[in-house]
Amino acid sequence: MKNDTNLVGLGIKVGLGIGVLVIGGLFIGNTMTTVNADEIVVKQDIIGGQLHVWDTPGVHWQNFGTITRYKRSAQLWFSAKKDEGNEEDDSIKVRFNDGGHGNISGSLRYSLPNDSNKMLELHRTYHSMAAIDHELVRQVVNKSVYMSGPLMSSRESYAEKRADLINYITDQIVYGVYRTEHDQVKTTDPITGQEKVVDIVKPKANDRSPNGVEREEESPIQKYSLGASNITINGIDYDPVVEQQIKQQQESISAVQQSIVNAKRAEQDTLTVEQQGKAAAAKAKWDQEVQKATAVTAAEQEKAVAVTQAEKNKEVAQLSLDTAKLAAQQTIAEAKADADAKRLALRANNNFQDRLNAWLESQKAWASAYGAQRQTPDVVMGGGSSTTGLNNGLIDMLSVKAARDLGITTKP
Repeated sequence: MKNDTNLVGLGIKVGLGIGVLVIGGLFIGNTMTTVNADEIVVKQDIIGGQLHVWDTPGVHWQNFGTITRYKRSAQLWFSAKKDEGNEEDDSIKVRFNDGGHGNISGSLRYSLPNDSNKMLELHRTYHSMAAIDHELVRQVVNKSVYMSGPLMSSRESYAEKRADLINYITDQIVYGVYRTEHDQVKTTDPITGQEKVVDIVKPKANDRSPNGVEREEESPIQKYSLGASNITINGIDYDPVVEQQIKQQQESISAVQQSIVNAKRAEQDTLTVEQQGKAAAAKAKWDQEVQKATAVTAAEQEKAVAVTQAEKNKEVAQLSLDTAKLAAQQTIAEAKADADAKRLALRANNNFQDRLNAWLESQKAWASAYGAQRQTPDVVMGGGSSTTGLNNGLIDMLSVKAARDLGITTKP
């Protein structure tokens, strides 16, 4: 019995201890709370119901008040892809001004207001993060995306106005959807080239409205001072019929553009050929000018060489002439000197050598003549005189006469 009593007492103590711990934990948990860095917390007092906004991280005194937690910033997906947001298709269907339809996928990041009064107003209206995400931000995005479709055609949203589509969506999310007006505009079909009238939907201008466009209503994003950024369009899924039409239009436009390009290319080729012809003609002309200039330069060089050679030859001839004059003068001088020497010699010995040579020649002449005769005559006429003696006497007389004529004395 005693043991059973002890066990019961121990159980009661343990139960009381656990109860104290639970009550203590509940007490502590409802008297203090921690605000994370990515949160904004709204506290409602247990007595009086007054609301407080805690936007600074750390421990705050809860005092058994009601706590509602909000994310400072969140990502909203409106995408058909399962790995972007929900596994369900959250893309937004739009209708373009040509009647075509498409499902637009994308995302944006939104942030809660930093102003406490705006945050309390937002809390009073929606009272939870899920409600803000689904009932506020998503509805604003759906409406803005849908109202941007009629501002362009399917093909324009596919090509040249894709960036404008993002700008329209962003502007309407932040400041409110446009008030639009219709306008009948004449335009040229890019495929057929035919003029047609198109019903164009465009935003209505108003200088007193944000960005100069009149709005149907103020955007809740602006009303509650939320921030919207990084708005992107990840893709547009068109209806199969629209997709086929866009493809055909693109092919037709490409063909037309290619034809224009080909025409311009042909025109450019013509201009290029013309310019090339002019360039070739100019080149040929300048080649002739170069040849002419080269020939002139060569002729001038040849002329300069000829003039130089002529001047050289002239100088050589002048030198030769001067040399010949000097040689002639030398010859004349030598001849004059020789004549003077001979004249002086003649005056000195009365030209003795010449007279002597002449006498010797005459002696040689009679000696030769004498030697040609017979020394003994074949016939001797008479008895007392001889021919030999007569001849000898005659020769002696001639010799003496010759010596006298030459002024030579044969005997000392």
